[in-house]
Amino acid sequence: MSFDYNQTGLPANPQWMLACKLCHGWLGAHMTMFSAERHLAFMVNQPVAAARRVFDNCDPFTADSITVLLLGPAKGTLVETAGAERMARHLFSDRVVDMVKCIDNPELLAEADEEMQRDVGRIILSEGISTMNDQLIGRSRIDAHHQVRWNILSHLEEQARILAGRDPQLDVLFADALVQSRASLEALDRANNQTAAKTPRKP
Repeated sequence: MSFDYNQTGLPANPQWMLACKLCHGWLGAHMTMFSAERHLAFMVNQPVAAARRVFDNCDPFTADSITVLLLGPAKGTLVETAGAERMARHLFSDRVVDMVKCIDNPELLAEADEEMQRDVGRIILSEGISTMNDQLIGRSRIDAHHQVRWNILSHLEEQARILAGRDPQLDVLFADALVQSRASLEALDRANNQTAAKTPRKP
């Protein structure tokens, strides 16, 4: 089952289309435990949704920031090796590659220009909303990764304190997702505590 870029609602852009192709290919290579249908759902709910969030709510936006968002988890492959980085700079742009490097490197980000700092902040916030929608909001039960989810929420709450203030509409969406995420995890904790209190102790 192939991914149809035309269904994203984004305008035709060769780099955006290539970014989606690379992301979908990455899922096929690395997420083999999930079905093709799950891969398509991921594309819609994660990279495409994150890109649309910036496209629809941040004015102006840069095309390169949309490219990075559409790469999703495949963005790391752009800088895995020197050869991959050279190819990525040719296929996309120097700025796309530099942006990917800045996302997980605060020192590089601090040295970047104001526009790149703004774009990286948008990427972090928009991808964070997708993560919360997928991993935190509306969970029906506690699983082995429950504490990891609390850690994710704590990290995203810190990101809000650092990054909020540049894009009011995106800030509102992020803040709402934080509230929903915390409410979901706290509800699971309450339900778990109630169950534990009712369970008789073994003699």
